[in-house]
Amino acid sequence: MRHLTNPDLSLLNPVTNSKVSLPFIQSMGPRLVWASLDPVQTEDYAVCLFGNAWTPKKFSAFLQPGEVKWTIINKGSLESCYYKGMYLHLNTDSNSLEIYDVATRTLREGPVSPIAGLAHLVVSAGQVILVLKYDHMYLPVHQCHFEIHRLEFGTGTDEKKPFWVKISNIGDQILFLNLASGFSISASCFVGVRGNFIYFMKETNNGFDNRISYVLARYDIEAGTAEVLPFPPVTKCGM
Repeated sequence: MRHLTNPDLSLLNPVTNSKVSLPFIQSMGPRLVWASLDPVQTEDYAVCLFGNAWTPKKFSAFLQPGEVKWTIINKGSLESCYYKGMYLHLNTDSNSLEIYDVATRTLREGPVSPIAGLAHLVVSAGQVILVLKYDHMYLPVHQCHFEIHRLEFGTGTDEKKPFWVKISNIGDQILFLNLASGFSISASCFVGVRGNFIYFMKETNNGFDNRISYVLARYDIEAGTAEVLPFPPVTKCGM
């Protein structure tokens, strides 16, 4: 949480209503990239912020429980996720994946990512996937389409560089994507809901006064088709 009138930052557990104050960080509008672990199961956390978005001085900052100072990681990106002790983010300059090891505080380069209009890094069913969205505000919803790639790591003594594998199915998982981030859940948690779908906020332009709004849409990964859902358009894209 960020205070509206001062630079105070805090982390709120919405389940227990407990609140943790976070150290000050100099940034223009810091955005929470992730807070790891499930707040229902544990109070432990790891926080990463993305700061100074849309400026040359953008960065990522990392914080673990008990620390009183943020660790600056790199130039930063909204396209990021946390996976098994690693902070992963897409370097928008080189279009490559960068992997930050939280334990050793070291950074290494991963595979180059396919190019698309918008990319999302999401942990889904214990795997890191890259979701590429081909879309722009003037494109009709039914013409939007997605590509999905799974990150593969070397095993055992195989120290080869991680690489992307294109996939066409995510099983019973459902992806929820906004303009900057996303998350994945299992369809088995809900009655009457099918998996292998992507729910996303579609940016649109009404063509009259150039006012941008967003509609909720759904993409069928197996069929490769998208449709608008009966949800009122909004002027701000939330999660």
